[in-house]
Amino acid sequence: MTRRHLNAFAEAWPLKEPFVIARGSRIETSVITVTIKDGDDEAWGESVPLPRYGESIESVIADIQAIRSNIEAGIDRKTLLTIMRHGAARNAVDNALWDLEAKKSGKAVAELAGVAWPENILTVQTISIGPPEAMHDSALRYRNYKTLKVKLNAEDIVARIEAVRKAAPNSTLIIDANESWNLEILKAVTPQLAKLGVAMIEQPLPAGEDAALEGYESVIPLCADESCHTSADLDGLIGKYAMVNIKLDKTGGLTEAFALLKNAKDKGFDIMVGCMVSTSLGIAPAMFIACEATYVDLDAPALLSKDRVHAVKINQGLIETLSPDLWGGALTLA
Repeated sequence: MTRRHLNAFAEAWPLKEPFVIARGSRIETSVITVTIKDGDDEAWGESVPLPRYGESIESVIADIQAIRSNIEAGIDRKTLLTIMRHGAARNAVDNALWDLEAKKSGKAVAELAGVAWPENILTVQTISIGPPEAMHDSALRYRNYKTLKVKLNAEDIVARIEAVRKAAPNSTLIIDANESWNLEILKAVTPQLAKLGVAMIEQPLPAGEDAALEGYESVIPLCADESCHTSADLDGLIGKYAMVNIKLDKTGGLTEAFALLKNAKDKGFDIMVGCMVSTSLGIAPAMFIACEATYVDLDAPALLSKDRVHAVKINQGLIETLSPDLWGGALTLA
C-alpha cells in the first residue's frame, strides 16, 4: 500500500490594493495549493490558474486529481513531464515533488539541482495601470527601488511613463504591455520611451502575432512572456525577441524551468524570471532561476495584505533569502 497522499485545494489571498493590468483588475488572488504526504514528510507546491491560458480553479484541480493515482504510486518529476502538459496544474505538482525529494533525501533543492541557495535577490516593484497622476504617486512611493515594472495598455503610454519617470528619476524602468499593443503602436512610442530611459518592453504584441516583429529592429530590447512557455517555443522567437520571461506557471514547474533556462541561454536569449500574483510559496521555486536572470519580477508577496508562515522578506526590492522551512529545504515544514 502506498504511503503517499496527494491533496489539492484552492485558497484566496487578499491584496493590499487593486492590481490592474491590461486584461483587468483584482483585489485578491486565487491559488492552488498542493500537498504530498509521504510518511512523516509533507511537501508543498503552489500555482496560479490563469484564464488567459484557459485555466480556472476548477480545471486545474481536476487536472491534478486526474493524476492522483500516479503521484500516490510514487512517480518522479521526469515521469510527470510525460503525463501532464505544461501549465499551472503541473507547476504545483512538480514543485511539491521537488520539495518532497528534498525532505526525503535530506538534501535541499539547491544541492539536488547543483545551484546556490537563493539569497539577496533584487526584484522589480510593479506599478499598476491607472491615470498618470495615480501612477506618479505609486512610483513616488517606490522611487528608491532599483527597478520598476510599469503595467500599461494601449492608452496614454508616453504620458504614463513620463509621470513614472518624474517620480522615480533614478530607477530603471521596464514596461509590460500584456499583449495590448500592435506593431504600429510599438513603432510610434518606442523612440519616445527610449528617451525616457525605458530599458525593456515585455510582450507588446499578442502572442501568435510575433511574425509581425520579423525584421523589426527595436531600439529597446523586447521580452517574450505570453509567447514563451517552454523550450519548444524558443526557435520561433529567434530574431524577434532579445529576452524571454520564465514563469513556472507557464513552464509547468521548476523542472522545465531549468531546461528552458539552459536552452534559452544556449540560443542567445537574455533571461527574465517572473511570477503570477502568488504567495511566497509560489515564488520560492522561481528564486532558483532568479540567480541567472537579468531582470527578476518576483514581487508578488509584496502585493499581499497577508502571506504564508515563513514568508520571504522583501525590503525595498531586495529579497533577503528563502527560508528552507517554507519550501525546498531538508526540514519538514512546520
